[in-house]
Amino acid sequence: MKIAFWSNANEKSGVTANLAAISVASVIRFPYNILAFENHLCNNNLGCAYLGTSKVEMLREVGTNYYEGGGIEGLLRGVYRGEYNFDRMRLYMKEIINKHLYYIPQSKVIPRELFDYEFNNSIQPLLSFLEEYTDISFIDTASRYNLSSKTILEEADLIVVNLSQSPVIIEDFLLNYSSLIPKAVFLIGKYNNHSIFNSKKLSQIYEIPIERITAIPYNEMFCNAFLNGSIVEFIYSNYTSDRNNPNYSYIQALKKATYMIIKNAELLGGLKRRELYPCIQCHS
Repeated sequence: MKIAFWSNANEKSGVTANLAAISVASVIRFPYNILAFENHLCNNNLGCAYLGTSKVEMLREVGTNYYEGGGIEGLLRGVYRGEYNFDRMRLYMKEIINKHLYYIPQSKVIPRELFDYEFNNSIQPLLSFLEEYTDISFIDTASRYNLSSKTILEEADLIVVNLSQSPVIIEDFLLNYSSLIPKAVFLIGKYNNHSIFNSKKLSQIYEIPIERITAIPYNEMFCNAFLNGSIVEFIYSNYTSDRNNPNYSYIQALKKATYMIIKNAELLGGLKRRELYPCIQCHS
């Protein structure tokens, strides 16, 4: 099952932060294993959110040479040469949550433009290969000007469209990307209850079923956890919080968004629990 997290609003919609949070909440609530990765190089990436900058830097030094790269770059070049299998794949993965959440880190040993070119050349066999070994792939998909994004959006079983409440962004999506709606669910990040563009209004105006729209409010403590590489600890420590906890509203919204995404994925069929992951021994 391939789930693309994407937005037409670039960084304004918090695609990476939402994906990171939902990936953690998903493996707490559901029995599936999730593999997360990006189709683009960036500084504030999933690895920084899961592990922190210092640990990501250490990972880049382990088993990395300039040509191959120690993470997604190396895997891509193996796929391109046809030299890929389960044992090879696990060398490029980092276990985030024991036997449930994995990440393919970025080594950043090649320029962004070359990475974009190589990712695009290998995207089809890569997606097919990963589907054999993962329950769900969460793909942090670049919004524009990226060669592989179009292919990922076409191949994805489900697209999590990260919207902002800006009317300009909403109109741009409907004008240029309405073809994505049939296989999309909508996540409004940094949600403002006082905006005229609330979930119900968006559902009514644009004829999107209300059960396919949800929102996550801005939460400063989560943002700090994201920047410090401690979102796993943040979500676990607040997951069962009560109404007296200042993070209660955020966690409840996160749970709702996670449930919507995974349940829509289940409705599509083909989502089943695989037993290969307990054998993975990912390398630090």
